[in-house]
Amino acid sequence: MPRDSHTAHAVKENIEDLTVRKVRTGELRAEPQKVSAQFLTKCLKEDQAQRLSKAFQEQHLVDSQGFLREDPRHRRWIATAESVLGFDAPDSLVADESCLAEVMNVAWAKHEFTAQFAEEIFDFCEGKELKLAQMAPGWKTELGPIEVFEFGPKQGPLAVAIHGMAKSMLHEWDHTAKALAEEGYHVLLPNFHSMLNGLTPGTISSDSVSIVVKDLMRQSSNNGISMLLGKSWGGGMASKISQDTALKVQKMVLVAPAELNPWPETCAVALFWAEDDAVVPIRKAETHPELQQKLTLFHKEKTGGHRVLDAYVPLIRHFSHQRAEAHKVELLQKEESAKRSAWNGLHTSFKVSLIGLLGLAVPGYFLYRRRGEKDARGKRLDAAKE
Repeated sequence: MPRDSHTAHAVKENIEDLTVRKVRTGELRAEPQKVSAQFLTKCLKEDQAQRLSKAFQEQHLVDSQGFLREDPRHRRWIATAESVLGFDAPDSLVADESCLAEVMNVAWAKHEFTAQFAEEIFDFCEGKELKLAQMAPGWKTELGPIEVFEFGPKQGPLAVAIHGMAKSMLHEWDHTAKALAEEGYHVLLPNFHSMLNGLTPGTISSDSVSIVVKDLMRQSSNNGISMLLGKSWGGGMASKISQDTALKVQKMVLVAPAELNPWPETCAVALFWAEDDAVVPIRKAETHPELQQKLTLFHKEKTGGHRVLDAYVPLIRHFSHQRAEAHKVELLQKEESAKRSAWNGLHTSFKVSLIGLLGLAVPGYFLYRRRGEKDARGKRLDAAKE
């Protein structure tokens, strides 16, 4: 999960907008780096770097793997650096001025310029595809390592979200994952573009996807998946692998799935689609009336295209609270719809009654006024005669 979630969300929206405009896009993520002696030699002599790296470990400024425990902009590492380097400090350690301060910010990888991907950026500008070599898959599966983005507490119920076909939309589930993490879910977003041996979207089979997801499930110490999510290509895969009894999928969220396949009777399913989706048109859902009847929720948006819309997130969040009983959410929606219909009916009746009363009152008022004026005129004439 990106540390700078605000910028990450803005980047996601920009990529989506450019993709719709058919502009070639790509994304490179600067991941946190270990503050090792070798890393510190970018600013220090080798012996200084070794002493400072050791001091950071002894002062618990880095974790057991060498990653910073907190944002270096809090400046708590400065005292350690000053005590180790003394008068040999290469610079003033002043923020936005010091070489050491800048590389510490790069190591934290929240919101900082870095030349780490300069070669990839120039290659991309020259028309070459982005290299994925900088990815460091940390999860092992039977089919090889895979990069996985994690959200939420590790002890929470497991949710797995599968992305669509396009590399540029790799992080389209991030906003949803963050919301589910706030509900206590442990959310895994496997990057199938990071797999080796050609096992990538478009070539990897649903059986292989199921193997990968089962391995992730076991490594996260779970014996089942509380919620399986998928969009487009990932939605088709999710609906297929939900039939694997070993996964024990309790709930499933599909966004404009490339395929719709039958799912277990015990699985509650929510389907989301934008009516203007030109990539996977909503009419695909109409070809499966028997599956539509089994849906717990079918939510449609008038516009939004082929994306995981922010409008879906609160509904998915609400769906995550419900018991895995068929039609539970649908019934809730119908109840809300019935309440709105009742209110609209009451409102309409009130308007009709009001119009009727006005229809009687206004003519009556003018009749009363006319009679009053006539009586007053008669009195004036009588007075004049006298």
